[in-house]
Amino acid sequence: MKKIDIIVGVRPDFIRAAALSTAFKDFEDKLDLRIIHTGQHYDPELSQDLIEQLNLAPIHVYLDINTVVGIGTLTSIMMSYENQVHIDRPDIVMVLGNSDSALACSMVASRAHIEVAHIDAGVRSYDSQIAEEQNDMLIDRLSTYMFTSNEEPVIPLIREGYDNSNIIEVGNIRADAVFANLGFAEDSNALDRYGLEAGGYILMTLHHDHVLNNKPFLISFMTMLEKLSERLRICCVLHPKTLMLLEDIPEVMLDPGVNLQFISSQNYHDWLKLLKNTVVVVTDSQGIQEESTVLGVQCLTIGHTTNRPVTLTKGTNTLLGFDIEQIEAKIVSIIEGDNIDGYPIDGWEGKAGQRIAKYFSEIE
Repeated sequence: MKKIDIIVGVRPDFIRAAALSTAFKDFEDKLDLRIIHTGQHYDPELSQDLIEQLNLAPIHVYLDINTVVGIGTLTSIMMSYENQVHIDRPDIVMVLGNSDSALACSMVASRAHIEVAHIDAGVRSYDSQIAEEQNDMLIDRLSTYMFTSNEEPVIPLIREGYDNSNIIEVGNIRADAVFANLGFAEDSNALDRYGLEAGGYILMTLHHDHVLNNKPFLISFMTMLEKLSERLRICCVLHPKTLMLLEDIPEVMLDPGVNLQFISSQNYHDWLKLLKNTVVVVTDSQGIQEESTVLGVQCLTIGHTTNRPVTLTKGTNTLLGFDIEQIEAKIVSIIEGDNIDGYPIDGWEGKAGQRIAKYFSEIE
C-alpha cells in the first residue's frame, strides 16, 4: 500500500484536504492517506473547529513546532517534519497550495528523496515580492507530480522548462470543497447572527502582506469603506493579523456603525453562507477569487496581479489596482447592476479529488 502524507497547516489546506480525503476513500485498499498537521494555523481553536466541521479525521500526526513568525516558522516545521519522516517514512508527500508548511515539507521530502506532489501547481502572478509566489515556484521546482487546476497554469510550467509528462491537469480541488459544503452552508445562521440580508451587503476581507504593508492605501481604503457604508451595509471579515495591524494605525478608526461591521474569521460553512449571499466581495485572497467564481458571485481583487487569471477570463473576478477612486467607482457600478457573467471552467465541477486519487491508485 502506498503511504501518502498530505500536509495541512493553514485554513485553505484544511478545506482542500477534506475534499481530497473523501475522494481517496474509494481507494483505501491501495492508498494510505495520512494527514500531517504542521501547527502553522494562527488560531488553534478555529483550526480544531475546521477539522471537526469538515470531518477531516483522523489526524495522523500533529507536528511540534515553535509558533514564531517568518523564517523561524519555516525552519521549525522543517525540523519537526524531518523527525517525523525518520520515524515513519512516506512514499509521497502531497502539498496543497503555497503556504510555508507546503514549502517546508516539500524541502524535507526532496532532501530525503521522497517524491513531492503539488496540488495547484503552476499558479503565477509574476510578482516576486509576494511570498506566496516565491513559495509556489520553489515547490514546483521540488515536485515530481504537478497537478494543475485548469489549462492556464500548464503554460508557465512548460515555459519554465518542466517536463510535460509531470504536469497533470485534474481540475480545481477548491471547487470540490465548495460543492461538498454548500448544502451545509445553507443551514448556517451567519446572516441572522450579523443582521444581514441576502443581496443587501458588501463583503470584504484582506490579509496578504503586499496589501497590508501599504499603509497609505489602507488608510484611504478604510475611509472609503466608511463613506460607502452610508449606501450599503459592509461586513469586514478580519484575520487577526489584519486587525492587529489596523489597530496600530492611528488614522484608521475601527469604530463600526450599524452599516459597517467588523467580524472575526469564520468557519467554512458560515463563510460560504456570507459569500454566496453578498452583492460583491472585495478581497486580496487567491482562494476567494476561485470560490466566488464557482458560486457566480462578483469579486473585486485589490492589486494589479492575480495568480488565478482564469477567474478573470472565465470567472466573475476583476482586478482593481490600488486607486481608491476607481475602486469605489467599481463597487458602486456593481451595486447598480453592472455584473460579470462567468463561464463554465473545465475541471471545476467537483471531481478533481477523484481524478487525483485515481491517478495515484494507478502508479506502480
